[in-house]
Amino acid sequence: MNGPAMEEVPFPRVRTRRRKSRCLAGACEREFDCKELETLFQKYNLKLEQTATLKALAILILAASALALVELLSAGSRFTVSKGSHPVHCVIFTSLFIVTNVKYLQVTQLQQIARLALLFSFTFALLCCPFPLVLGHGTQGAQGPDAPSTTPEQGVWQLMLVTFVAYSLLPVRTLLAVLFGILVAASHFIVTATSVTARKPRVWTP
Repeated sequence: MNGPAMEEVPFPRVRTRRRKSRCLAGACEREFDCKELETLFQKYNLKLEQTATLKALAILILAASALALVELLSAGSRFTVSKGSHPVHCVIFTSLFIVTNVKYLQVTQLQQIARLALLFSFTFALLCCPFPLVLGHGTQGAQGPDAPSTTPEQGVWQLMLVTFVAYSLLPVRTLLAVLFGILVAASHFIVTATSVTARKPRVWTP
């Protein structure tokens, strides 16, 4: 009964290992030999990166809106550039969140959104640095009794937040995330050293 006609017909094997296929801009891309499997993988990977970008933008929206609300409720404080930037960044991050949360999103579009989120994360962290200047006043005009105090640790948690978002959530290259972290930290250090040293000589201690 187990003749040649009853033998099982072998199915074609599908290679599940990804191989180097082409090199674009100096980076070799990998893909599956099976086109259907490669298409499925690309869709799955795009969905994961889209979800991660939405989470990153949601965190940035919460941070910017919380800072804007705190500054709005704080009475007796002057209007500064950083205070005015919080609502603007909240609107920008919300707009990017709406654009990202679409059904048919291309890979190139998601990459552009991630880079824009990285750029505005940098401006968000930079404007939270301890700038001594108040809008409409110089350094001497900001030394009144109701002038906002600038401390070396001001803006540190915003710096750590955007660095965490860039490293763990935004779908960007590792090298770009590393350069972003170095640039944000260096910018905060330079602003702190140049603006707080005159008032607090021991700025290097913190």
